[in-house]
Amino acid sequence: MSIFENLRMAFGSIAANKMRSLLTMLGIIIGISAVITITTLGTTLRSTIKGAMASLGSNLMYVMITEKDVDNYYDSLDVEMSNEDMLTMDKIEKFLDTYPGEFQIASESPIGNANLKNSKGKDVTVNMVGAYDGTLTYNSYKLIAGRNMTMEDVKLKKHACLVSDIFVEQYFKEKEEPVGQTIKITLSNGIVQEFNIVGVYKYNGLSNGMGDRRSMSTPVYIPNSVAEAITGSQGTEYFQFMMFTYSLKYDAEVAKADMESYFKSLYSGNKNWEPMVESMEDQLKTIDMVINVVTIIVSVIAAISLIVGGVGVMNIMLVSVTERTREIGIRKALGAKKMTIKQQFVIEAIIICLIGGIIGILVGFLNGELAGVIANSVIKSNPDYADILGDIQIVPSVGAIIISIVFSTLTGVFFGLYPASKAAKMNPIDALRYD
Repeated sequence: MSIFENLRMAFGSIAANKMRSLLTMLGIIIGISAVITITTLGTTLRSTIKGAMASLGSNLMYVMITEKDVDNYYDSLDVEMSNEDMLTMDKIEKFLDTYPGEFQIASESPIGNANLKNSKGKDVTVNMVGAYDGTLTYNSYKLIAGRNMTMEDVKLKKHACLVSDIFVEQYFKEKEEPVGQTIKITLSNGIVQEFNIVGVYKYNGLSNGMGDRRSMSTPVYIPNSVAEAITGSQGTEYFQFMMFTYSLKYDAEVAKADMESYFKSLYSGNKNWEPMVESMEDQLKTIDMVINVVTIIVSVIAAISLIVGGVGVMNIMLVSVTERTREIGIRKALGAKKMTIKQQFVIEAIIICLIGGIIGILVGFLNGELAGVIANSVIKSNPDYADILGDIQIVPSVGAIIISIVFSTLTGVFFGLYPASKAAKMNPIDALRYD
């Protein structure tokens, strides 16, 4: 008997007992759908987090001074860090000079809200932030007019500033050129400062739930040295942590190697402290690994239900063998071999499991899409998250689909083998006598 004939008989048996076959598949459907749902959500979560972190600046890198040979954070509190152990602006500037054009300082220092009066006499509220040349890149803001902040602005304490496109709409008249204009800003402490606008950036940050652009408070970036002078903290020259951005024309691994090479050589003679360099790529890899581990563990737990489904398949196949005892006897009397009988019932078990697996995959897809619709609905209701996460795209796991099909087939083989062997070993005479 050909395999096609076995397939025809298997589908005929399933069609003849539709409800029983569906109930038999239920365990397989639940197990596979759970696995597909979990892996789809895991893949989607990984993709969403990567997109969100990329929108916050994927070319970020930081150096942090940590204690040598320490197993946990709390032990490091036993050793006091001196000023000589910390990073200084002089050390950082020498690092920037060593790799010209490759790195920029990304740190920023918010100093509070401030107010201005526009041409109509209306108040415009802004957030004053001390910045460096890498601050716009750090926030993923694109410069649309003028120039960026420079280290020269910081060193010379120039009263230069960067404003957003939203601030331009709020403060200036239509078609008025903002670059080169001087604005008077009243700080929260009542001090009035004048700043020259050197550049305009496109704001794509959080909206704080405000739909009207003209009511939003956006950052006005000024040189960090000026911000320190305003707040009276100009003595802050020592840092344990500093954030950088690196030029996208450089490979992330090369940029990290350059940074490690410089700072490790700087601290080669320090007995207690050493630099630790990490990039956003490192953090993405860590997050990716954690999501993968959690997805695999939960998927394995969900896949346990396949065992229950497989036992159900075995049970129904044993019932099917009993019901078709006379048929088996007739086929054996006509010369059917044991392997032919065994093959017939194994194929039937495989078909039942495969159909259940396919239905489970489709149900898993639907669950994933439903979760995506709910997640997007929640995100869109909160503009703060919508700006960062955007529209979540459901990403099915191709690997999980292939593994599910393979497991469905193996389940059919494993749990269908015993009933098939029982049918193949039947004595034809006893089988023909069975009523």
